[in-house]
Amino acid sequence: MTAPEHPSTAGYDTLYSAFDSPLMRQLRQEAYGEDIGQHSWVTADELRSDMARLSLTASCRLLDVGCGPCGPLVFAVKSTGCTGTGLDVSVSAIASGRARASAAGVQDRIALLEADLNLPIPLEGSSFDAVIALDVVVHLRHRKAFFDQMARLLVPTGRFLLTDAGVITGPISNEEVERRSINGYTQFVPAGVNETLLGAAGFRLLDQEDRTGSVLFNASGRLRAMLAHRTEIEHSNGKEAFARQQRYVETVVSLSERRALSRIMYFAELAEI
Repeated sequence: MTAPEHPSTAGYDTLYSAFDSPLMRQLRQEAYGEDIGQHSWVTADELRSDMARLSLTASCRLLDVGCGPCGPLVFAVKSTGCTGTGLDVSVSAIASGRARASAAGVQDRIALLEADLNLPIPLEGSSFDAVIALDVVVHLRHRKAFFDQMARLLVPTGRFLLTDAGVITGPISNEEVERRSINGYTQFVPAGVNETLLGAAGFRLLDQEDRTGSVLFNASGRLRAMLAHRTEIEHSNGKEAFARQQRYVETVVSLSERRALSRIMYFAELAEI
């Protein structure tokens, strides 16, 4: 139930090709409580709150970077009537997203594009009123360049909401760093780094919120669901893969419980030129 944390197409495609299988749907339902097709630490209630914070309406153009199978994006478009664009490196994620948009009846209001967020994004500047990046930045190599691109894509006073589940707020051992990073490239940062880089990119920080509790809730739910369906998962993915993911999720729970690694939401507005 966890996505690789670096744009390795093979790794992402393996996960997302089975994302809507009966087993995966059952695991998400048990882990999250309300399954909206999320693939990160997002909860449905949290997303509802964020849509209100972004003031999304039918006239808004929303960009979801690192959209995965588009659960949050489809949810936002269907709930608010806005138009949406999603970017993801995985072909399988994009295919799953298109199927999800079609099933929800919003396929005419959603455009999905394959894109590596470590590279320049092939979209026109000042094209969006709002951007969301949910638990994506921890996966990226060039954080400053990414924030600069978000500023380029937004209209003046456009709104940018991101969550970073890799903010260091306590002591972490090298063993924990290794276990937390098993899915690929992962970049943890001290508190204050995102705030500084957002300001340098031309954003004014309007609000931030500690959402480590949602990581603890979701990771604990994932762990319970994994253990309840261990035989099925091991049959599908293999015993070694199951053991690695179990250690990963257990590490996420431990780091979250003692607030050594925090998930922070940042809500910012692009300054007028």
